[in-house]
Amino acid sequence: MSDRKRGRLEQTWAKAFRERCWPLIDEELFRPLYCDDNGAPCKSVRLVVAVTLLRHLFDLTYTETQYHVDFDLRWHLALGLDPCDDDDYVSERTVRYFEAKLIEHAGVGVLFTELTDQLIARLGVKTGLQRLDTTHLLSNVARLSRLGLFCATHRVLLHALRREASRRLDTLPASLRRRYLREDGTASSYDDARASDSRRRLGVAARDAYRLREALRGVTLPADAAAAYAILCRLVDEHCEIVADPQTAAEDDADADLPAVPVVVKDAKQLTGAVLQTPHDPEVTYSGHKGQGYEALLAETCDPDNAVQLITHVSLERSCESDADRVLPTVEALLARDLAPETLLGDTSFGSQANYEACAERGIELIAPIPGAGGEAPALPDAEADGFHVQCFPGDLPSVCPAGVEAAATVVRPTAAGPVALVQMPAGACDGCARRVSCPLFTTPEGQTVALLELGETLRDDRRAFARTAAFQDAYRPRAGIEGTISELKRGQGLGDVRVRGEQRVELALNMGVLACNVKRALQYWGKQAHQAAPSAHLVRHALPWSLQHASTAARNAICPVWSPGGPPARTAHAAA
Repeated sequence: MSDRKRGRLEQTWAKAFRERCWPLIDEELFRPLYCDDNGAPCKSVRLVVAVTLLRHLFDLTYTETQYHVDFDLRWHLALGLDPCDDDDYVSERTVRYFEAKLIEHAGVGVLFTELTDQLIARLGVKTGLQRLDTTHLLSNVARLSRLGLFCATHRVLLHALRREASRRLDTLPASLRRRYLREDGTASSYDDARASDSRRRLGVAARDAYRLREALRGVTLPADAAAAYAILCRLVDEHCEIVADPQTAAEDDADADLPAVPVVVKDAKQLTGAVLQTPHDPEVTYSGHKGQGYEALLAETCDPDNAVQLITHVSLERSCESDADRVLPTVEALLARDLAPETLLGDTSFGSQANYEACAERGIELIAPIPGAGGEAPALPDAEADGFHVQCFPGDLPSVCPAGVEAAATVVRPTAAGPVALVQMPAGACDGCARRVSCPLFTTPEGQTVALLELGETLRDDRRAFARTAAFQDAYRPRAGIEGTISELKRGQGLGDVRVRGEQRVELALNMGVLACNVKRALQYWGKQAHQAAPSAHLVRHALPWSLQHASTAARNAICPVWSPGGPPARTAHAAA
């Protein structure tokens, strides 16, 4: 490769990845994925991890990844591969097997946390201010109507029986089989019914589900057929209601030739968001606001002093659950990694009073709009009129007693009745105070004077008053930036169109996509640093002639002419010249 082409290659992301990201991958983290006494991995684990990371960084399929490993010079530089060596490569099958092992051993979460923590340390990212939000993900499944759900569930079971237990399939009624599968095994179009017929056909599909459940009850089935049968049983339990009397089919119903069964379809209003949505991904749930799918929970730094903002936490959640229940697990996960923020920004769905108090107990200030807030805002508490002014969060002003004495320390503790504050007063500050009789003070065995205060109403009133101030708007403004991060993940890392289905595979795609986003931001920052540090070729091309001309002029001026009598002018010899 020519020097000019090599120079252009080294200006890409590949060199920074090789020098900065490659050393961060610790192969020891993946030792549980392999057997201790039966061979070794066919390729360097660090190399396979790097290829997997680049696959998600550029949102590639396995085939596209194989192409880049074989022919892309940037990938060769980033991964240290020799393009002339036939044995120096990573196959598509190796990457597939490695990701399957990550899912099997729950290693994707460890990979995300380890690399992210190292990036935070290397880049000096401050985590005191973070923002929190969720976004909707839909796995690679179709959105089904209720009739489509019943028909698809029946087809999955019948297909599995046709592959694995054809004799058992022959024992089922022929008319039932034909409603969902043709003789050649292709799907029939029963669920493409007109709207006027779908309600009547839904009852037929529900009765067929009951017949299939009873016909296969207690039968030992192969693995795929058993899994499909379990999904069918869940469908009957969640979408149907068993009644006392058998339901006779109408004369024009498709199942009029079959015996009546005691089952009816539940009304749609009786269903919850946790019921089965599709047989192809049973873990998918339903959100009345966002529809079928999963929820991705993200926490991201947003300190203005950071040169790079990184995503510190990610988790896959069920769509049917409330965002209000996700704040405390996120905070606990960040505390376990020593990344807990001092201030956490969230939207209204995270801003319940319980979350506010739970964060306060852990020294974290939750800034979020109050759900259902209305009416007049209470006045800001006054230390003289309302009693103690309590320091609920580390960044607040120190606690002050009603007499105006500043506390030495304040500790917030959880109790069964709600959070309380232990306010330690300076030694001797309360002696002779006229308010001591009414103060909730007690003396510790060490002789310290401490006030015990309940914070429930104090936190609620302070919060309502603060939410209506300009200071709240200024503090809350950085939260909107996480919407750009969500757009970056969906458009750049492929999370807007997830190619996989199943909770574990979706979780792998989510964690690797978020980790790839962090790596991409770090590479962009390091690339910008390298670009600013290296002089551009344009500047060198113009500065070098100017410097040579300036040096030549300075040398001529330094050599002064000397006149000798009767001869031409001569110049003295200078050591500098």
